[in-house]
Amino acid sequence: MPIRHLYRSLCAGLALVLLAAPNCPAADKKIIHVGVVERPDLAPFLLALHSGRFAEQGIDVEPVIGTSGQDFVASLATGQLDVASGVPNAGLYNALNRGIDIRLVADYAHVSQKPEDSTVSIVVRADLVDSGAVRGPGDLKGRVIAAGPSIGQYPQILLAKALARGNLTLDDVTMRFLPFPEALAAMRSKTLDGSFMIEPLTTQADRQNVARKLVPAGAVDPGAELSIVLYSAQFAHDKETANRYMLGFLSGVRMYYDAFFLKKGRDEAIAILTRWSPLKEAKLWAEAVPQNTDLNGRINVNNLRQQAVFFKAQGTLTGDIPDFGKFVDMSFADAAVKTLGTR
Repeated sequence: MPIRHLYRSLCAGLALVLLAAPNCPAADKKIIHVGVVERPDLAPFLLALHSGRFAEQGIDVEPVIGTSGQDFVASLATGQLDVASGVPNAGLYNALNRGIDIRLVADYAHVSQKPEDSTVSIVVRADLVDSGAVRGPGDLKGRVIAAGPSIGQYPQILLAKALARGNLTLDDVTMRFLPFPEALAAMRSKTLDGSFMIEPLTTQADRQNVARKLVPAGAVDPGAELSIVLYSAQFAHDKETANRYMLGFLSGVRMYYDAFFLKKGRDEAIAILTRWSPLKEAKLWAEAVPQNTDLNGRINVNNLRQQAVFFKAQGTLTGDIPDFGKFVDMSFADAAVKTLGTR
């Protein structure tokens, strides 16, 4: 699905869209085109945007909507996008191997080191769990499981690790590739047995008796990178603007952490998220397991390599393991931390 430019159409009065920023871009300000996916893990970005953290840096952000992080690789390569919320996946790694210059500049979301961390999980239909038909990963043999929106992404890794706990492999289940809302609908209609799922949708599914958590990611893959901030090469060369964007983004990350981990300013954060995110239920935001984003932007590069090894074994990474030293650039996060302080 082609990505859609949203921000200017709002300012022209053409459409009211989910991620419209509160003020139209001023003609004398630099506009930064940011690729985003309408998912709950967009929360730190939304907080930065709608609490004015980017505006404080003298920049205007124009969100561009895609269906998955894979949508943005070509647009970053050509400079049509400046920044994107990307996911470690075979498509991105293949692009890096082709010499496409995209910079991996900050953590966007990761699995914590806590075994109970269920920010992403393998979930199973509530009726199967409640009846005892599925008690553990070994009971998934022959089941139909959704492994994320498309092939060659992290959900397959988590599913493989979860199945290994029951002495099963990916070959022991039938994989489907569905966006998260469609996976929830398929479990509700009982055409799907289980799925990779993200918070706060996991909490929502449990409350609605659609699905139960079976294997939280923290139990089998602590520290895994789930999403990363990507810069185009052209944008990375504009050090001043790129540093200011990162300063605004990490300010939003810390606002999210303070609100949902420390319970400071939570009402303000929830008010922003219920207005601008796909999830409109304040209670759900308050009850869901919060996502983990490194407060200093640090990327788990070793885990990126581990994911590449998996994609190579699956055949979706067609070349070598990328030389991440050429593409991971922490200088922007480091510059932001000099201003914000280390946390």
